Amino acid sequence: MHLSIIAPNHRLFNGEVDSVMLPGALGPFQVLSDHAPTLSSFIAGKITYTVGSTSFSISVRSGFTSVANNQVRVVCEPSV
Repeated sequence: MHLSIIAPNHRLFNGEVDSVMLPGALGPFQVLSDHAPTLSSFIAGKITYTVGSTSFSISVRSGFTSVANNQVRVVCEPSV
């Protein structure tokens, strides 16, 4: 599945991943391949994604995500 994470001034990540965990406004949720189409806002927390056996995380203040057709698009305000 393809993940794109965009902040106001630059792209934080763009590539293939195995899973994504997002801090949804109604609670954290995980996105895996073939996930149902979803549109969600999220709150302060961490976006965590895995590539193979390696996990990466980005601290965020807020944002939103769109999931469709194995494309996960995230627009966020990163924490400093």
